[in-house]
Amino acid sequence: MDFRAQAAAPFELFVAVIIMGFVIIIGYSVLAGVNTEVCLNSVDKEMTALKLGIEDTVNRKSSSNIFFHPDSKCFSSVEASLKIVLESNNKVCAARCGYPSDECYIMTFSNEKIAQSLRQKCLDLPPYTNFLVEGTQCGSEDLSGNGYSTVDPINSSLRIGTYVIRNVSPAGDTYPKVCVWYRSG
Repeated sequence: MDFRAQAAAPFELFVAVIIMGFVIIIGYSVLAGVNTEVCLNSVDKEMTALKLGIEDTVNRKSSSNIFFHPDSKCFSSVEASLKIVLESNNKVCAARCGYPSDECYIMTFSNEKIAQSLRQKCLDLPPYTNFLVEGTQCGSEDLSGNGYSTVDPINSSLRIGTYVIRNVSPAGDTYPKVCVWYRSG
């Protein structure tokens, strides 16, 4: 019987267990990265739908119903933030929107728990667009009876739920006036 082979067997087993541990750790790391990307792609898709709805409403004087519901694993209202910001730096506008402008609207998503989660989309809106927040300014149609309330998309975070966006500008009005109603769920 060869005693050297028996003495080396525990060491070989130990090395095999260490290598298997590294493979498992790397596998979990890759899966976590893939799950994060799937989650952020869900948010990006929902941001695109919201962006197109807002742009369509403002530019065509129409109305849009938008159901904003990204993957809740990365859009927790406690950790995540989706805001529309009126940016006044022309260099930032040129970098984000691809054209020089003194002011532009930028939709920004971030999640403090997810590294590199910052996502930004330029809204192709006139810089003088006015988002109305008082229900009385939004015309004769009141959606509060249906569980909606007016929200200011510029000064508050957008949440998961249903949005009704309407351009309430009178015919011939130069500056777009937009009302945004929100209902949770």
